[in-house]
Amino acid sequence: MITKVSVRLREQELKQIDQLVEHGIFRSRSEAIRELIIAGIAHLSEVFRAVDRLFELERMEGRIPIDLSGATQQLLKERQMLQR
Repeated sequence: MITKVSVRLREQELKQIDQLVEHGIFRSRSEAIRELIIAGIAHLSEVFRAVDRLFELERMEGRIPIDLSGATQQLLKERQMLQR
């Protein structure tokens, strides 16, 4: 079953998708986007398995076995320092 969804893309990515269609790699934007999403999901399969394992551990232990509290703020601070 295929479901139609709307998606917003930056102009740069849309141009790249259009190039793939123009070169005959895909027949349409829709086909290109669908196949690129499938490839991206396959590429990230290890990440999906790791997240599933974390949720499994959380169910077993009652908590997530890692603590990332404050990590976002720390990353933002480091990013600001690098941009200077």
